[in-house]
Amino acid sequence: MKTLFTTIALSMSALVATSAMAAPQHDPRFAPKHPPAHLDHKKVQKWNDQRDNKRFNNRAVNPSRDWRVGQTFPRQYDSRGYKVSDRDARRLPNTGRYQQWYKVNGDYVLVNERTNRIIRIIN
Repeated sequence: MKTLFTTIALSMSALVATSAMAAPQHDPRFAPKHPPAHLDHKKVQKWNDQRDNKRFNNRAVNPSRDWRVGQTFPRQYDSRGYKVSDRDARRLPNTGRYQQWYKVNGDYVLVNERTNRIIRIIN
């Protein structure tokens, strides 16, 4: 009888321990949208500046906005992941010889494959 109670007690403790280990971790979807009210003004201002920099810094969010026709196309975007293969479906103009369309951050960029220069940018 004593072994039966011991077995039940151990199994119950194991059940409680495993449920505690399986508890969900911090989920970023439920993080606060604004800083708590008890923070001082300097920390709140720093927090707001960090959010604004991420949201409105075009260079960090969309580098293709700084490109111009005639500039060299960056090598980091010269890969299969950025090449546009279904030109007709996207209604892009025809390409000439040694030209290729790339899609970078929502913009379509026509590049000369030999000189690696930007020919045209469509937003």
